Parts: sequence; C-alpha cells; structure tokens
Amino acid sequence: MDHPRAILFADIAGSTGLYEQSGDTVALEAVVNCLDCLRTATTDNGGRVIKTIGDELMSVFDTAAQAILAANAMQSTFESTAGGKAGIRLRIGCHFGPVIEADGDCFGDTVNLASRLTALATPDQILTSRETYEVLPSYLQATCRKLYSTTVKGRKGKVTIIEALWKQDQGQTILSDNSAADEAPSKDAKISYKGKVWAVDQLHPEASIGRDDKSTVVVTAATASRHHARVVLRQEKIVLVDQSSNGTFVQLQNGQELLLRREELVLAGRVQVGLGASVNASGEERVVIEVER
Repeated sequence: MDHPRAILFADIAGSTGLYEQSGDTVALEAVVNCLDCLRTATTDNGGRVIKTIGDELMSVFDTAAQAILAANAMQSTFESTAGGKAGIRLRIGCHFGPVIEADGDCFGDTVNLASRLTALATPDQILTSRETYEVLPSYLQATCRKLYSTTVKGRKGKVTIIEALWKQDQGQTILSDNSAADEAPSKDAKISYKGKVWAVDQLHPEASIGRDDKSTVVVTAATASRHHARVVLRQEKIVLVDQSSNGTFVQLQNGQELLLRREELVLAGRVQVGLGASVNASGEERVVIEVER
C-alpha cells in the first residue's frame, strides 16, 4: 500500500578525486566518516536510513519538514566537519509523495523523482519539488526559492524545481518568482559567442550549438559535444535544449548555476552558458544568450 513519505538522497560529490589524490585507505575512511555524519542527521530529525549506494545515502521521513531539516543539517554539518576536512561536498534531492515500503526498502515514483533531483543538484545544493514545498510549514517555505521547470525522465509534464536554502548568504530566502520565464511571451533572443551574434526569432526559430561545422554556432570547447544544444523559439518562449554528453551549465542573472542533462529550460533575461563545464571555468568558450520580451 502507498503511504505519503519524504524520500531524501544525499550524494557525496568529489569522492573520485579524493581516491585519486589521497589513496584508497584515506579516501575510504573519509567517505565512511561522511556517511556516518549523514546517518546522524537523518536519525536526529526523525528519519530512517534505507541504504547506502556507493557514496550516496537514501533515507525516508514521515514529513517533508523532517526531510528538509535533515537536509539543512547534513549540508551544514558536512561543510563544517567531515566534508570540509576531506575537501568533498554534498548534493541533496528530496520529494514528498506516495511510497511503497517493502522488506525495509522504498519504491515508486517518489523515490525516482528524489533520485533525479539529486542528480540535478550542484554541490552544496538542496533541490526539491513544488509538491514538497506546498506541504512545508511556512517558516521552511520562507527559505525556498523557485529555480525553473523542466521535464524529467519517466514523468509526464514538467517538474517545478525548488531550491531549499540552508545558508543565510545564499540570497533572498523567499520563493523567488522565476515563473515569468515560464509564462511571459518572448520576442526573440540573441546568442553571442567570441564576438559574433546570432538571432533566434520568427525568421530564425532555432539555432544549434556544437563542435559540428554545420552548427549555427560552431564552438571549439573540448568539453562540448558535436551537437551540444539547441536554442528554440517555441510557443512564444525561448527554450534551451541540452543534447550533450557532458551537460550544459546555465548561469542565471542572480548568479545561480544550473546543470541541464538531456533536459530543457525556458530562458529569461541574460544567461551565460558553459558547454560541458561550469560557466566560471569556460573562459572564452562561454555562450551568452539574451532574451527580449
């Protein structure tokens, strides 16, 4: 029988580099200490650890509030103790919804979406869904902001991605309304790269970006795919579609960086795009897209 539960995944990012730099024994000890830290945060907030999968921990909570509080504690404790000392970071995703529990494990769409949100999160980030946000108490809702809406494999329609802010310096602790990007019509967009500019408008409704010489915007970044991404005018909205191997990094006007992996994002304002690498690491290889309304 289905029961409403909050599923949380916490994934240790950077452990591969730690193994390479410090050796198996030291790295394994650091990862074990980090997982112990995550287990403690789970139980301290009323949750139960389901299992660990490599460097990832899965836990379940009766309420969404417990899950978010545990996630906050995980990030805070991880940064100041285990993770900070080891030089590794944490990505967290959680979702509240119907869960099938059997033989000590949890199954179903809620589990799948929580896992997918974790994959979308960047290091030090907590991502959840609008459904989870809507059942949070007001004091926790006040520490959330909407990022974007996107399609998720295995789900019909788009999922609204919400970030739970666990640091006071992460910006305004409100559900910032980026929904204008989803709802307001767009006139056109301009793509800039290495001094050249291309238009996406009614006359040119699509532009391709990639290393292939037939792309509209031909790039040279080694991290870019031959057919990396497309910028499309669709139903009066400018949409960035990732179709790459390494993903597309999008830095919004507020400084937030998102990672798209075979997903799409409705754009608004001016964004900077990294092709297979973070925008800050892209140098001259970054692409700028400006949307006019």
